[in-house]
Amino acid sequence: MSQPKIERSLGQKVFRVLSGFEIAVVCFILLFLLTFFGTWEQQYLGLYQAIDKYFDIDSLFVVPRNEHDKIIFLPLPGTYWVIVVLSINMFCGGIVRMRKGWRTAAVLVSHFAILFMLVAGAVSSIAKKEGLMMVYQGEKSDYAQSYHSSDIEVFAYDEKGDRTAPTVISSGELEPLRNEDTLHVDLPEFPFELEVTGYLGASSMALAKNDPERAKNHKVIDGYFIHEVERSTTQEENMPGCYVTVSKGDEVYELMLSNLNPQPISFVIDGTRYGMLLTRKLWPMPFEVELNKTVGDYYPGTRKARWFQSDVTKVTDGNREDYEIIMNHPMRHGGFTLYQARWDKPQGRPFSGFAIVRNPSDRWPEWAFYVSTAALFTHFLTMLSLYIMRSTRKSSKAVS
Repeated sequence: MSQPKIERSLGQKVFRVLSGFEIAVVCFILLFLLTFFGTWEQQYLGLYQAIDKYFDIDSLFVVPRNEHDKIIFLPLPGTYWVIVVLSINMFCGGIVRMRKGWRTAAVLVSHFAILFMLVAGAVSSIAKKEGLMMVYQGEKSDYAQSYHSSDIEVFAYDEKGDRTAPTVISSGELEPLRNEDTLHVDLPEFPFELEVTGYLGASSMALAKNDPERAKNHKVIDGYFIHEVERSTTQEENMPGCYVTVSKGDEVYELMLSNLNPQPISFVIDGTRYGMLLTRKLWPMPFEVELNKTVGDYYPGTRKARWFQSDVTKVTDGNREDYEIIMNHPMRHGGFTLYQARWDKPQGRPFSGFAIVRNPSDRWPEWAFYVSTAALFTHFLTMLSLYIMRSTRKSSKAVS
């Protein structure tokens, strides 16, 4: 006699779909494709741009393209959202739907750990912050600079010639600009108006008399002009540049700003001297890093560092702690992690570049890995023990 068919509610049907093995398989296939094409595009798009395109929370869909901007595959959902769906699937199917008991306890724990690892990735993509601190041997620093973003700082000089606290035109306002766009900036604390034009995300400075043909198509200021260059696949090598017009009544100043010029451009309005600088976004640190000694070595015949390490002192509220930072052994403090990222000694004066990362979920994947490994190992031993016990009982019955 056939069993009566059980009619499921809409909620049960939705839960069945969300917890189904089919969704897990589709998610893993999509993650493989996204990782493959993201790695493929990295070689000509650049690491930062590829991560931003394929893994950012704002990337709902991505279209894989080749170096000639031709489509090479159908649109794919963004990696972040695929992982969100996979996390829901794992929670519904691997935790809620799973049979509960002592035999499945270790598997349940491992699923929790893997889900925790996925959550760690989501937290990292939203809250992670990165910068670079450059320090010469014998000197100290208490700030880092962004790898990718540049701000315009506008400030006045006091009677002693020192800069006052700057007003910042953020990278968020500058980076969306195209070369032909104009950005009008409201600065109520300053007695002048300001416009940004000709913004270029990757630029170079040139002397007009050395390149007169190209200079004809660009604005020349004090004999120099900025022009667009091919974007580097390494984002931090791209140097933004722009023109700024400062005006008050009949007084008008045309300024040229570039990341290639580390010195501020100054001008005078109503007898007060002001300055402006296009610089990497600054990230103040809650501690100082003193570089006591840094040593390293190059690959033969190159200026590329093969190995390097630094002996540093971290100073926090007068407290001093010594650390040794090697390439794969960072310094950790209060949620900050300092990695040895660069090393060089131009003109015999060595310096170190420390990649500084603030990531609230920095150690979560590591903890999840340990828990998952221990749980799966426990499950394996449990199943092995049960198998041996059953085999032993069968052998005993056969003998008797």
